[in-house]
Amino acid sequence: MFDSILMTLTQPASTDGAASGDTEAGWRLPRRDYVLLPLIFVITIVVLLVAGEVSARVIYPQADASEPCEYPTSTGFRYRPMCTSHSKVWEGPWVTQHFNACGYRAAESCAPRPAGSLRVVVVGSSTARGALVNYDESFAARASGVLSKQCGGVVDFQNLGSEPSDVDRIDLRMQEALALKPSAIVMTIGPFDLIHLKDPPPTPGREAPPERFNLRTAVSMLRESRLFLLMQYHLYTDPSFQIRGFLLNDDPADYVRRPLSAAWQRRVSDLGDLLGRITVRTEPEHVPLLLFYLPERAQVALARLPSDPPGVDPFVLGSALDAEAGRFGVRFFDATKAFATAADFQSLFYLTDGHPKEGGHAALAGVVEQGLLSEPAFAVCRRASPK
Repeated sequence: MFDSILMTLTQPASTDGAASGDTEAGWRLPRRDYVLLPLIFVITIVVLLVAGEVSARVIYPQADASEPCEYPTSTGFRYRPMCTSHSKVWEGPWVTQHFNACGYRAAESCAPRPAGSLRVVVVGSSTARGALVNYDESFAARASGVLSKQCGGVVDFQNLGSEPSDVDRIDLRMQEALALKPSAIVMTIGPFDLIHLKDPPPTPGREAPPERFNLRTAVSMLRESRLFLLMQYHLYTDPSFQIRGFLLNDDPADYVRRPLSAAWQRRVSDLGDLLGRITVRTEPEHVPLLLFYLPERAQVALARLPSDPPGVDPFVLGSALDAEAGRFGVRFFDATKAFATAADFQSLFYLTDGHPKEGGHAALAGVVEQGLLSEPAFAVCRRASPK
């Protein structure tokens, strides 16, 4: 085949109509070239794309292996005690995760605390765990540092955050959480968590069957390519572009449209069912549950606009969650305004991955600090704080 291609490229074209035997029609492209020339074009494009993808993966590496400290159980993912791992998303730095003797991502020991000391238990998905940021940049570590100064003693945060598929089974961890004798339980929730609220739990010892190759998987592979992500990254640096693309979606964007769609109303109701199962366990122990809503980047970009586009309300989901949480005596805090008023919008989120970066954790930490300080158990901190 390549010999034929070479012959085609090197064969001189005849300009002598008489020699060609067809003075009226002139020179015609040989039949084989109708196949070879498009084939050359396709091969060239494929080679360029493959070379570009390989180069992008070398320049922007990513740790694609599964979390080595994580293992599945029948009630969700857990983390090996005293385990340290390193992770990296292509658009971010290397991040170290260390889990204490109980398998929680926390700087402090999970051992019993002295009487009168303050401890906070964090539950939720990967955002609660502080995925893709070093621990000292996570909202839990930031809030712990600020509250410890205000309270005149260490305010210990034990982080039980895991994965989105575990959120609907947080109630199964309440016995474990309450055994830590917390002063309060902080729970985070976001749109991605709500979409995946009813995902099945992991099955220990069973690998997912390979997905059949079809158009859907081909599109998924394209969207996960490093070249596509690079293009998306640079386009999303403009918030207005991301807003336009985001609002083209139906269900994934319906949580910013008023009124909420039936699907999103069902997700809010499902969260209420979970809150009910949690508070059945926390109320007898007189441990308050505080629910913090973490927005997504496109939603924050909408909240920063001087006026909402027609039919759009970036706070409509937060209002619905607030009402649902109130049914179970759960105090709700929407962090959307804190994100929208942050000085550096670009520091809030990873552009293509979607997890909050250090700026997003700083904004969330401020909301968590204020929420905890309003709890009776933290009254000593309010008295101790400087005027």
